[in-house]
Amino acid sequence: MFHRTTIVGGVMAVTTAQIRDLLNRPRGLNEGTISEYITIRTAEVNKIARKSGYVGVTTDTAPTDTLKESAIKMMVCVDCLRVVIDTLPTWVPEKDQGTQDIRFNKQLSSFEKAADKVLREIAEASGTAFYNKATATKLSGASGAELAGSLNSTD
Repeated sequence: MFHRTTIVGGVMAVTTAQIRDLLNRPRGLNEGTISEYITIRTAEVNKIARKSGYVGVTTDTAPTDTLKESAIKMMVCVDCLRVVIDTLPTWVPEKDQGTQDIRFNKQLSSFEKAADKVLREIAEASGTAFYNKATATKLSGASGAELAGSLNSTD
């Protein structure tokens, strides 16, 4: 079954149904919990995402709404899986808890890796935001200390 993604202010919004689908509709996951995590993670992703107003970031190089939506989904899934794992004893019989716990922990590990990858792409924290352009200008001077424009002039 497909769920439509709602558009909020020109930006796609993550829905609780999408999160439930990604997690294979686990029991014990409250709708309000998912909604709150979506709100929290949307604000977080929007804050760390490179924007086209930054030095060297254009509308072509800024993260797309789809990439930001993916990050929100992955982060919310991680949050929801932690809640499911923590509340497992309240809704799963004791004899089945071990199997469920293993399955949810594997899912959690997978979603954590995916979320980290997407967040690195959005923030690009290790990258620089400067635009390089080839010029015909050369640096003059006989040594590093004598380069044109050096603050430490040897004169």
